Amino acid sequence: MTNDNLLQDEDAINRQLQRASATDFLTFAGGLVIPAVSGPRLFHSCMSGFQRECFADLAPSLQAVQQGTLPPRRRFWIERTKKASKDLDLGVCLLWLVAFARRPIYLQAGAADRDQAGIVKRRISEIIFYNPWLEDFVEVYRYEVRNTTGIPASLDILAADAAGAHGETPDVLVVNELSHVTKWEFIKNLLDNADGVPQGLVVIATNAGHKGTQADKMRENADTSDRWTVHRWTTPAPWLSDDDIAEAKKRNTVGRFNRLWQGRWASGKGDALSEDDIDRCFVPGLQPLTKPEPGWMYIGGLDLGVSHDHSGLVILGVNVEDQRLRLACMRGWAPNPNTGEVDLMVVEDECYAMHKLFNLHWFGYDPNQAKLMAQRLFRRGVPMRELTFSSGKNLTLMAVSLLQMVEGGKLECFDDDEGRLRRDFGKFNIVERPAGYKLEAVSDEYGHADVGVALTICLPQAVLMLEGYGSLGSGDDLIDENDDPLTEEELQDMPEELRGIIETYNDIDRDNQEQDRESLFTLD
Repeated sequence: MTNDNLLQDEDAINRQLQRASATDFLTFAGGLVIPAVSGPRLFHSCMSGFQRECFADLAPSLQAVQQGTLPPRRRFWIERTKKASKDLDLGVCLLWLVAFARRPIYLQAGAADRDQAGIVKRRISEIIFYNPWLEDFVEVYRYEVRNTTGIPASLDILAADAAGAHGETPDVLVVNELSHVTKWEFIKNLLDNADGVPQGLVVIATNAGHKGTQADKMRENADTSDRWTVHRWTTPAPWLSDDDIAEAKKRNTVGRFNRLWQGRWASGKGDALSEDDIDRCFVPGLQPLTKPEPGWMYIGGLDLGVSHDHSGLVILGVNVEDQRLRLACMRGWAPNPNTGEVDLMVVEDECYAMHKLFNLHWFGYDPNQAKLMAQRLFRRGVPMRELTFSSGKNLTLMAVSLLQMVEGGKLECFDDDEGRLRRDFGKFNIVERPAGYKLEAVSDEYGHADVGVALTICLPQAVLMLEGYGSLGSGDDLIDENDDPLTEEELQDMPEELRGIIETYNDIDRDNQEQDRESLFTLD
């Protein structure tokens, strides 16, 4: 057969595909040539089962939008692991609506930023490159895809970080990479606009994100609402090799790997605590206390930030007889948007009010920021105790106590509506140092785990109390501020679990202390 005959046959096939695609989305998707792992291939020959199921559910709704009728399903949640063809599949859906529109249609695809928006644009451009017959129907101009057959149908690709990127009221809204979005006003505006179209369609696509975020709340709503159709793929894509996945596991923390490649929503970016351990801490139905309970002693912890930082306060109950720790109360303060600072008088008044309410036996703080406040509170009868973050032993005790209490199932917590404490737990990393361990927290838009840090300030003292050492007297310190090595008698008086750590790491490198103060809880 000559080349001319081959071209004629290809043209004939394309014409047949175009005619069938005009009314059938699934024919269009399966007949496309895509850049597969082994090279360009027809989509139907390499499409995975989870893609077929998703397309089959989407098809009737896409075709209803095309025809101007009410879609049978109007809300879709598509969640996949990394490299599972989410962007390409979205591009196929959007291209079909623009290319084969029968009426004026306006589509929007929103993304977290220009980089994310550019991914959708590139996938659409790739599809057109491998299927040049589509050039008779559409064109891509900057961040817009237009119908070229005379029907006013178009797609705008919007980014949250672009000025004025709210757009108009769309017939179809696709929100891509939801877990990456931080500007939630952008998302709310898009969804509000989409709600203005009774026959409109909304598709949210994302990787697994972080628990306690706005994206997580939307996920929970999708999972529990009959309005949403959920498609979730939680294993590596079948076209990825075992070697690729093994390398990804080596270069990522456990939490990040599980989130991106196993589809598990994580509490944060740290990996000190597993998701199972964090889940175990939060007791269903547990609520903040409004008064002390019999059989419990109460201690406090304060992590104080002033300028451009948050502050956290925790009241922790200790029940020696039952060997339990219970979160009694927590408070968090964000900087005033007008001044950029936390109102320290409000914090001080709350600390005093908590002491009066719970009759605190011990109240720990880092003197780096809270020294003057602690002096005033001490004069008012609050048992303030320094727990300096520049001490190597303190860092070790805080890290070890956190692991000991969480993994031992002794810590019982509740959370607020924002998921603050779970989010803070998920930020923690524990770093092994030449002279012990150091607790670090990944900083994000919510701060650096201030409430979680306030809790860890309490934990070394709580461990001592559970081990039968009671609360400290008014003149006692939990740990020597000057960081001198503990005496043999002091070592013998410590709990066995902590004594082993201190004996191993008793020689503290003083040259690293100031560096520790600067880096503690500020890991970016």
